[in-house]
Amino acid sequence: MRHLRVPSDQTQVWLHRCRREGWLSKASVLQLDEGMRGIPLLDEAPDDGDERWQGHNIVHREPKQQGPSHWTDRLPDPLQALPDDIWPSAYEIQGDVLMVKLEANVIEHQQAIAEAMLAQLPNVRIVCADNGVAGDFRVRELTPIASRDGNLSTRTRIREHGMTMWVDPSEAYFSARLSTQRQGTLEQVRSLRQQLGRPVVVADPYAGVGPALPLLLSDPALVSGYLVGDLNPKAVDLLTLNLETWSAKHVGNRSPSLVVCDDARAWQHDPSRTGVADALLVNLPHDSLTHLPTLLPILNHSERRLLRGWAIIERAALEQTRGNLIAVIEAAGATAESVDVEEIKGFSTTRCFIAFNAILAWE
Repeated sequence: MRHLRVPSDQTQVWLHRCRREGWLSKASVLQLDEGMRGIPLLDEAPDDGDERWQGHNIVHREPKQQGPSHWTDRLPDPLQALPDDIWPSAYEIQGDVLMVKLEANVIEHQQAIAEAMLAQLPNVRIVCADNGVAGDFRVRELTPIASRDGNLSTRTRIREHGMTMWVDPSEAYFSARLSTQRQGTLEQVRSLRQQLGRPVVVADPYAGVGPALPLLLSDPALVSGYLVGDLNPKAVDLLTLNLETWSAKHVGNRSPSLVVCDDARAWQHDPSRTGVADALLVNLPHDSLTHLPTLLPILNHSERRLLRGWAIIERAALEQTRGNLIAVIEAAGATAESVDVEEIKGFSTTRCFIAFNAILAWE
């Protein structure tokens, strides 16, 4: 088959032109030698040497046919005859674990669905039925359906902002959708560090597997110590494993470097966990605001301190929430130098997910 030989950085330009002119075959682009690419051509395309090729040569290579464009195209033929709208329209991938919600009318075909997904998505190791979240720790109820290598474990590694992290959706809550919020946390902590003129101590009592931490710990001059934990012991196991990875290249000791499995509201009764932190992260959306009065003792009650958290509230209560935050801060004996409440996304028709940031000051 004829292919137009073009530099790799001009691939999209020539794909667009060949498609526009009706010269482009449905075969895949080839990777050639010396950083060149081969654009597959139809018989109707001009001959080699035509001025329209602008000096690019035509080479003859075996065509690379494109595979199915969607996993449903890989279902067995008898299932192809069923209506398209019965098949799952969405799924979620964490690392190499794919989670898909299956309606009752397709449960009998779950094995075929999983095998089609494995065939379509080479980076997926295991396909699981997602039966929703359950329990106090809001973890997924997952049922393994098919595994590429026979390994049915749902523990996996993800990569976010250039950092790797161990997660297990069947054991600990994690949301990749909050990655931009974690970038925002980095910016807020950097601002605090600049105001204080020194590295800061960060407390994250609802840390889960620790997604807020790798960005903070990657800057050796940003964080001098941390107090982190979770009430879910399986999340703390993953958190500990992740901290070992993230701290491996750090020169020197961070102090404090405390990891606990405990109710965050009990921290106020432990002298080693009170009056220590410069920045406090509060990520328990359904309870963040009600827990706040018991969490502020974690902060060092001097100079400026950062409070950053997330909550689910009634959308009509956005302005009231700001006032409530100021009241909680003042009840702790601090001044609220700034309080910002921002809607991040909708949660239901009347409720929304918010981020709140406050700079507190004690005299």
